[in-house]
Amino acid sequence: MAIFRRLVGALVVSCLAVSAWAQELTAEQKTKILADVEGIVTERAFVPGVDFSKWKTFIESKQKSIDEAKDVGAFTRAVNQTLREFGLSHMALLNPRSTQARTATTTVGPGMSLVVEDKGLRVRAVVPEGPAKAAGISEKEVITAVNGAKPTTIEALNGEKGAKFKVEVENEKGEKREIELELKEYSTVRKNTVTWFGEDAALVRVNSFTRGYERNNIEELITEASKAKHLILDLRSNGGGAVNNLRHLLSCLMPDNTAYGTFISRTTAKDFTDAKPGEEATPEKIADWAPVKAKTVKGKIEPFKGTIAVLINRGSASASEICSAALQELRGAKVIGTKTAGAVLASVFRNISEGFSVQYPVSDYVTIKGKRLEKGPVVPDFEVTAVRQGEGPDPVVEKALEVLRGGSK
Repeated sequence: MAIFRRLVGALVVSCLAVSAWAQELTAEQKTKILADVEGIVTERAFVPGVDFSKWKTFIESKQKSIDEAKDVGAFTRAVNQTLREFGLSHMALLNPRSTQARTATTTVGPGMSLVVEDKGLRVRAVVPEGPAKAAGISEKEVITAVNGAKPTTIEALNGEKGAKFKVEVENEKGEKREIELELKEYSTVRKNTVTWFGEDAALVRVNSFTRGYERNNIEELITEASKAKHLILDLRSNGGGAVNNLRHLLSCLMPDNTAYGTFISRTTAKDFTDAKPGEEATPEKIADWAPVKAKTVKGKIEPFKGTIAVLINRGSASASEICSAALQELRGAKVIGTKTAGAVLASVFRNISEGFSVQYPVSDYVTIKGKRLEKGPVVPDFEVTAVRQGEGPDPVVEKALEVLRGGSK
């Protein structure tokens, strides 16, 4: 089953223990791992129009930084930097601990998603039950110092359970504060919920299309929300998941047999080339030609019939982007928030040498109206960049309610 996932290093602060992260790798081990990566990238990975045979020459140009990497952490960072520079999402090398953690339901860490910026580490999202949330760290704040030094990688907050860090945090007003952050074990499965706003609007929060996505639970939430006139579907910081779960959710929101897009596999691309020799095989052209479309199916519940708003942000990726675009194009849903990730290649994972694994793309996707979402993020109908402060109102939800109730066009 194809899985949609963001690059692991870009989304999550890894829970690796320091000892495992710092474990040295021999030249022979690195050579073996790189050979496995090369075999997968050149023989198994697929994206229309991408020549993966160039990978060998490309990585050879980065050999110096890879040779200089002596331990698991440095080696993984060097290879993933090279994979990112190759220019595609859904390509990553996972070290042994991350390989094991990928299917685990708990982890040890600070409990937040981070991205490196000039100032330090920007907080994209915080886990509701995680240590960062308990310490008072909020989305969009910047960690400007860890133990007195500016953090330059997300690994600055790696450590074992119980490890403590002095962290300097800067809020959106430029105000700084220092807190103590302790790494703790927390659940990586976030509960999907329904929240009511008056009698006419319900918000259904879907955190992931993999961990915690239980179809019976989703059907119960949509059934409860169906009593409302308006539905707000919150996909913020939802990094994607299983294709079948994506179809399940769309089937709860759109009529049976609704075509919402095209997945372009190696076979589909070859069939297009055979049928139209000499024609440029762009994803958009292949999708327009392809006879097989992704469609909703008849489910256990009747699809929601009211008006819909979808909440997105930079952390909304893959299946979340497909879902948002489908509802925007076909259900007239108003999309609210900030642009999505633009990372919509279907990918799978494969175990390789020394306990590592590789994530690699196997197909592309184009919406039913011909928009390729890879590097073409979903653009909100109403952009809202403000974030919730403490326990105050959520500006994105407030805008959604205004739009759904007729206050904005």
